[in-house]
Amino acid sequence: MKDQFVIACIDRPDDAPTALAWAAFFAEHLRHKSLAVLHVASDVAGNNNSVPSWLQGIGAPYINLHGQWNTAIEGLPTAFNAILAVTVVDSAAPRHCLAHPKELLRQFGGCKVAYLCVPRGCPPPVEGFASCLTFTHRREGKEKLVWASYLTRFCHSALTIAHPAYRDGDLARRLQNNIRFADKVYAPQNITYRTAILSRTTRTDQAALEEVAPNLLIALTTDTRDRDIVDWLTPRPELSLLRHPSHTPLLLLNPRDDLYILCD
Repeated sequence: MKDQFVIACIDRPDDAPTALAWAAFFAEHLRHKSLAVLHVASDVAGNNNSVPSWLQGIGAPYINLHGQWNTAIEGLPTAFNAILAVTVVDSAAPRHCLAHPKELLRQFGGCKVAYLCVPRGCPPPVEGFASCLTFTHRREGKEKLVWASYLTRFCHSALTIAHPAYRDGDLARRLQNNIRFADKVYAPQNITYRTAILSRTTRTDQAALEEVAPNLLIALTTDTRDRDIVDWLTPRPELSLLRHPSHTPLLLLNPRDDLYILCD
């Protein structure tokens, strides 16, 4: 089996130190995966063979492509055997840059691996950092639970499962069914977690950032297969997360049937 990679997706040289530091941390801790840098340049300059000088001196294996970011990102698991993509998010970035929240979500919309969005300048974590995932009454993607288990097993992260307190009996029952499912998944791996009750039943990911204040939040992006006209007219919840003033790194997962996970 080929080595799996953690890929640092870097658009601008000033974003390189942050993205590379976080990618190196997870490459080391996720069962010693390989590390590489991906840079995609537009063909408008007309020179398809040029490699930026900052990329040549980056100190890690790199892939320099010309074309579109979304095409390269969709090919991460197949062309590069990637298990995780790491990129910088910066609300002050120009609109066309990969680091801009709207552009980031647009380009990673077809990503088949988890992608970690780190605020520019945020230092990499240390073992024991606090991670959080949220549960509601809705059906949770199992990959969200799987990635939380990677953080606890391999990175020694302290895990919190945050959920709202429902007054409606049916919603509370469905929430407990989800939690029992998590217990069933985690028990064989001896994974422990604490729970936190959120004050809000909607925007639970945002509530977790403000009430639990984790070092890293694991979140599902909006499932575009289930969006209606109202959803298309309102901002996506993950956009608010990327712009949140807490500047918390986000591990985002796109709900899809062919999402790639770690070989461990």
